[in-house]
Amino acid sequence: MQSDETKNLAAAESRRESEPKLNMEKLRHLVNESDLTPSKDVQTNRILELVRTMSNQDETIQGCPEVAYVLTKLIKFTDERSATHAASQEYYKKMNAIFFWPGIALTSITSATSFIASYFPEHTTKFNVAMGIMASLSTLIVALSETYRYGSKAEQHGLASESYENLKTRLFFKSVQIHAASLTETKEDDTSLMSPCEMKAFFTSIEDQITEIARQCKDIIPSSIVQNYKDTRFDAMVESLARNLKTVITQDKFAKIVNKISAGESLTPKDYSMVNSIEKQAKYIRKKRIKEIV
Repeated sequence: MQSDETKNLAAAESRRESEPKLNMEKLRHLVNESDLTPSKDVQTNRILELVRTMSNQDETIQGCPEVAYVLTKLIKFTDERSATHAASQEYYKKMNAIFFWPGIALTSITSATSFIASYFPEHTTKFNVAMGIMASLSTLIVALSETYRYGSKAEQHGLASESYENLKTRLFFKSVQIHAASLTETKEDDTSLMSPCEMKAFFTSIEDQITEIARQCKDIIPSSIVQNYKDTRFDAMVESLARNLKTVITQDKFAKIVNKISAGESLTPKDYSMVNSIEKQAKYIRKKRIKEIV
């Protein structure tokens, strides 16, 4: 009898282990591959695969650690997409202006030349040649503009940037909601922060929104803009780490001086020099921040 109960428990444990569960290593693998992928289409597909992994869950996830993790990665993804699409919009606007304004100028000059030619009938041939050349150049510029579609690309990237910004705001408030709920949840409370039905509905809507944005903006972000964004983000991270390191070193030096004063020891000229150096550095940082704000 005891042997049968042991077998039943072992079988139940085996079934429980065989049930589909969220694999954080798999989620991190999907996200890390997306971070290293230079192509926009592949990266978007990786993110969609990550979202589908969450929307296909049939289990109640206690505390939603995986949900918070995925939301963080999605916020990072949407922030990058919003910034790079906005930069692409500005880039294509400038490229469109290169063709737009010369075309307008040539068209205006051609019209003005035609008007002036009527007052100089003896130079009609020369005016006609000049107008023909300018009209040909204007037609060429318009044809190139229509071929490259810089204006249309700028509009598409602008709409995509705005859509990703709205999606980022939605993800941010959802992450705040989950974080606040996790803080108020008690250990005795067996309820979930996010039921399987709510999780499916939320992540399915996120998947639909990302797919719709990708469908509306089929133009790929220039690789130079993506690389510039990553370089800027890396430089900002290095600058932040350097600033934090300087702060820690300065606090340590100041703490030593305070300990000396607390112990009743007299300060040496080196200590006074250190205090002056810290004060000058603080003034310089304050002026720099004021200039950045202004």
